[in-house]
Amino acid sequence: MNKKAFTLSEVLITLGVVGVVAVLTIPGVMKNYQNRLYTAQLEKIYAQVADAAQSIMNDEHTDDFYETTAGGATVCNATTGDCTSGLGFFLQKYFKNIKENCLKTEEKCMPTTAGAYKTVGGVNISPPSGNYFVQTVSGAAIGGSYNSANNCTSLVVDVNGVAPPNVAGRDVFAIDIRSNGTLADYASGCSPTSVGAPASNCTAGNTSTLYEASSGCLNNIIEAGWKMEY
Repeated sequence: MNKKAFTLSEVLITLGVVGVVAVLTIPGVMKNYQNRLYTAQLEKIYAQVADAAQSIMNDEHTDDFYETTAGGATVCNATTGDCTSGLGFFLQKYFKNIKENCLKTEEKCMPTTAGAYKTVGGVNISPPSGNYFVQTVSGAAIGGSYNSANNCTSLVVDVNGVAPPNVAGRDVFAIDIRSNGTLADYASGCSPTSVGAPASNCTAGNTSTLYEASSGCLNNIIEAGWKMEY
């Protein structure tokens, strides 16, 4: 009986072809996987923030988020760190955290050095700013600030905390809490009728602040059916 087998040269050629295909396809597969992971984490945090906003409104018997204890400036006890009002109160009471006020601690929950964050196009952005941040048990960093001029709380969310890539629109997003407790993209003014920055802003390359550089990306992902297609 004649037995047929591959020659060494045929095996090497086959391995070479497989290697070329792998080099061409694996980076794209990994990028798609990572984008799906970031999107899934964002969707989870989005739901958590929305649920928490409704919870505090229900607990305090109001249909306006900015009439709750969470709706104004953050006030915290300097000794204990316990917050009695504002975003700090909201994040402490309605989220499960492993770090609190963590932009001001030695072990930060988000990078704060210049150049740590970038746009999708690779341009440096100013580091995160805001008056209170926490890191949740899922590893996400959530924080932001309250604007008394338009009675609006804006959040920055880094879905994986200090871990890379630290790119606006990849793992970092900006969210406004509307007065009715629903959420909008940044620049909504927290009006119940505003959706915030248009989806096209997401790749416009705004490099002013982390909030503005992330604006439009939430809308972009929601409009695509919770998919990151940019």
